[in-house]
Amino acid sequence: MKKAILIILLTIIFLGNIQPVDAARVVCTKSRFNQFKTKALQTTLNYEFHKNPGEIYYFTVTLSNLQPGVIAKFGFDEIKYEEGKDVYNTTTQLDGGTTYEVEFYVDEKNPCAGEYLYSKKITIPKYNPYSEMSECIEYEEFPLCNMWYQKDIESINYFQRELDKYIESIKEKPPEKLDEEKEGLIDKLISFYKNNIIITGPLTALAVAGAGYYILKKYNNKRKRTKIKF
Repeated sequence: MKKAILIILLTIIFLGNIQPVDAARVVCTKSRFNQFKTKALQTTLNYEFHKNPGEIYYFTVTLSNLQPGVIAKFGFDEIKYEEGKDVYNTTTQLDGGTTYEVEFYVDEKNPCAGEYLYSKKITIPKYNPYSEMSECIEYEEFPLCNMWYQKDIESINYFQRELDKYIESIKEKPPEKLDEEKEGLIDKLISFYKNNIIITGPLTALAVAGAGYYILKKYNNKRKRTKIKF
């Protein structure tokens, strides 16, 4: 009798120590996990810049094409799929010049619930507040006036110095006058020929005739010296 009671007690203790089975994880096969990961990979990330005159600027990250069964976690935000919704905006206000990471998990209503799928990074560019300077209205092509200039601008004095250099570099220079010393020999000859065509014209004709006569005479002399062989 005592032995039977001992067996019953041991059985109760043993059964009490058995943890409940997580059904969702039991059916989380490799194939199903890969299906969720493929869904997560379809999500795209973009950033949006927000600023009204006189206000502090900030960015938000938007997610597109989030798939059923996938959760995106970004900071303290947890974004779940909603039927018929294509774009999801985060509520977190972000600074530029930083890389952020969004993690993707399987939601709790599906097999593989809570399983980590993968992470995706998004780099937000640094906003250049100097682009709001009044000088940038006139000199908008000045590199430091670019809204997304990514290098560091030390101070307003540095900005002004660089702007002064830029203004000097784009000042229109008057065209240089060509004097006789800079004219080439060929240009001088052409000018002389045109300005004295009454003299240079006949001289040119005589020179051409003389060259032709010389060539013809040389050709005839060559024919006379040539021996004919039979």
